[in-house]
Amino acid sequence: MLETNLERIIDNIETLATFNATPGNGVTRSAYSKEDQQAKEYLINEMKKLGLTIWEDGFSTLFGRKEGKLKDAPVVMIGSHYDSVVNGGAFDGAAGVVSALETMRVLLENNIENDYPIELILMNAEEGETFGPGTGVSNSRAMVGTMTELELKTVKNRHGQTKLEAMKEYGLDPDLESAKRAPKSIKNFVELHIEQGPILEKDNVDVGLIEYLPGIGRYKMRFHGELEDSTAPMDKRKDALVAASKFVIAVNDIMKGLGSGIAGTVGALDISPNSNQFIPDYVQALVEIRTFDKAILDSTDLKEEFQRILAGIEAETGVQTELLEMARIGYPNPTPPSMMDAENVDKMKGICDTLGYSHAIINNGTGHDAMIMTDFAPTNMIYVPSKEGVSHHPDEWTDYADLKKGADVLLNLTMDICMENKETEF
Repeated sequence: MLETNLERIIDNIETLATFNATPGNGVTRSAYSKEDQQAKEYLINEMKKLGLTIWEDGFSTLFGRKEGKLKDAPVVMIGSHYDSVVNGGAFDGAAGVVSALETMRVLLENNIENDYPIELILMNAEEGETFGPGTGVSNSRAMVGTMTELELKTVKNRHGQTKLEAMKEYGLDPDLESAKRAPKSIKNFVELHIEQGPILEKDNVDVGLIEYLPGIGRYKMRFHGELEDSTAPMDKRKDALVAASKFVIAVNDIMKGLGSGIAGTVGALDISPNSNQFIPDYVQALVEIRTFDKAILDSTDLKEEFQRILAGIEAETGVQTELLEMARIGYPNPTPPSMMDAENVDKMKGICDTLGYSHAIINNGTGHDAMIMTDFAPTNMIYVPSKEGVSHHPDEWTDYADLKKGADVLLNLTMDICMENKETEF
């Protein structure tokens, strides 16, 4: 078994964290920013040291390629994203970028002659926070051909720029057609990421192995009542909060009735005027759905269910309602769960056992580029622990020794799947 170099991993993580718009208050490295460009230049220089073939596609995704012995063979692709949320941490995304870069270094140092070509993929637009819900995992969507011109021209960042305007200011005139990969051109896609949850740390487990990532659905419900003083007669009121409360209970009941293959939460309410002296005239409710079983989505139309509930609430309360879908353009809402390659999960269990690393199956977490790739190519994810489950925050932390263990698994899996007819012995 080969192992990665801890000192280089630390140096790469700490250097990437310096490309930051908010020093002293977490890491802010938004897509198409000056800090994005600085990080990209650093990563290009690191890949030049390895003699890789380096290029950017039509969506500004950065690649570094090590050729294989098989001509015109599909590629083994490893990597993650290096952008961050505002006031985020140094590990989300960057941990996977650095681990993939270190994997390539070790393969080259040990003169590993891969049969299938290997590509680093280093992405700069994964975070949905930059342009709003449903706009993340942009590089992978461009690569599989589901990014749209409509999204580029309509969604906006916190500076009021559309995605297209931000990209052009960055120096890129995007070409979605040229960014697409041909079907079957990717043999495997593998991404390492911090867990963004507390399970590995709490259970003292070294490495998380993912069988599937839950699908996701998001909806925005609006309730329009009438503003009145708290002395208004009870039978004359059109109380938006009462209407929203009925909806919260109804969603909970629907989710329970559908069984363990799905979960749903009304997790945020925006109430106006939010005063004990007045009857609320407006409430906005945000709903998040997580799917674990595709069969439920085949038999249940959640939008139709929600519309039925809202119609009943309107008739009962006199409050007018709206349903807005917060879906990613070109994708269903909710999306089905994203299934990982089972054979490689078993391989990684064997790698962990050989290296003496404890491991556990973890089938939860937020959206990642691997989620997009599962329908396009055999895909896998590796999780490393997050201290207290914190992410997207200045306190985000993963112990470097834990990150190295995940990187070791990535390295040895990559070495296995880049060989033709390799007899795996772990």
